[in-house]
Amino acid sequence: MGNQRTCLVLKRFGLLMLFLACGPIASYGQVVTLAEAIHAAETSNRAIQIAELDHHKATLEVSSARTHRWPVFSITALGSQPLSQAGITLERGSLGVYPADGPIPGRTTTLTSPLEFGFIGYASVAQPLTQQHKIGLGISLAATAVEASAEQLRATRQAVVNEVRRLYYGVMQAKSARRTLQATVEFLRQLESETRQQVIQRVALSADALDVQAQRVQAEYDLLKMDDPIAAQKEQLNRLMGRSIDTPLDVDDVSVITVADTISLSEASAEALESRAEIRLARVQQRKAELEHRLANAERIPDISLSLFGLRTVNFSSTLPNTLSSVGVQGTWDVFDWGRTRHTLQEKQDAELQAALQVKDAEASILADVAHQHRRIAEARKEVELARALQSSSAETLRVMRNRYLQRIVVLSDVTRTESTLAQANHRYVQALTDLATAQADFERALGRNP
Repeated sequence: MGNQRTCLVLKRFGLLMLFLACGPIASYGQVVTLAEAIHAAETSNRAIQIAELDHHKATLEVSSARTHRWPVFSITALGSQPLSQAGITLERGSLGVYPADGPIPGRTTTLTSPLEFGFIGYASVAQPLTQQHKIGLGISLAATAVEASAEQLRATRQAVVNEVRRLYYGVMQAKSARRTLQATVEFLRQLESETRQQVIQRVALSADALDVQAQRVQAEYDLLKMDDPIAAQKEQLNRLMGRSIDTPLDVDDVSVITVADTISLSEASAEALESRAEIRLARVQQRKAELEHRLANAERIPDISLSLFGLRTVNFSSTLPNTLSSVGVQGTWDVFDWGRTRHTLQEKQDAELQAALQVKDAEASILADVAHQHRRIAEARKEVELARALQSSSAETLRVMRNRYLQRIVVLSDVTRTESTLAQANHRYVQALTDLATAQADFERALGRNP
């Protein structure tokens, strides 16, 4: 009887270690590596595509702003049917009195236009002159929008890649927990079956069987609760990759890159101040505020253009000329605007000061974020070291406890508690590795490195 119980215990431990070493037999779908998930997100993520379209629109606005430097061609046409006759009355002698001819006209005469369909056409060409300075400022202002959209695109891409990494590591962690729970369930099922046999043989109490049954049901319940977080994270990962959320997906634990050594805090801070999208965007906004201030100040300059225009009428008047043309310099200047320009300049000056303050605040926020992420990596590495030590300690304790059980020094419940401690230590070690990889991803995001 003693040898049989020993064999059964060894069988249970062998089954447990097999489940801890191997993953579940059934696959959850197509295996996608971390690099493949990141590449798919960079290619098909809808948020990144929206940011790319914003950048393209900003580029088109610069091209549109450049066209204002060239001459402006304008055509105005009017076709109309007169409802009443328009006429001009010339009094006798209104055009002069001459010795040979007498008064012209010789009597009061009324000249009327015909009631026919008429046409008036007006065409002009104007080349901006003094406006070139304001146009140049407008082009530079549009260029800052391109820079801002580029930084927004960069920030969006970094945020998406960071979220992909987080979800990928989350699925890995959940799978590790599920493997541990699955092994525990199988172990408790086997133990429950053997305990019932021992109750029948009157070598174990019914309370022992009920206790094992309760532990088994609790483990199955915990295992069932793991399905939703895994499915939810996979759905979010598919969404970030631009795929249908119900696409079968499984992660590859081997594809996670080993965390490299972290640079010093001073080097990290300097790199972040040069690379973070937030600080670069704040600096672009500062340049934009400066250009808007200069553009508002340039509104004081009169608009002077070189202008050429022509006028043509058909069936409009028999007395007025049908064709007119002229070339010259056209000027427009608001002499008095009731202080509007002065108020606008003050507003732009305040906006420029506000943008400078935002740059300073962004720098402080980035430095604090980098320092926080730098400390997180140190903590995560120490957590990995601690989890590895606990895993080794629990494995050794289980080995010793098994030998003591075979020697009838401890009872079976002590062995099961030790087995549970080892399973938790294994899960904690995997979680610590995942947390370290997540901390490294957050640190790279804090540095502003390109994905």
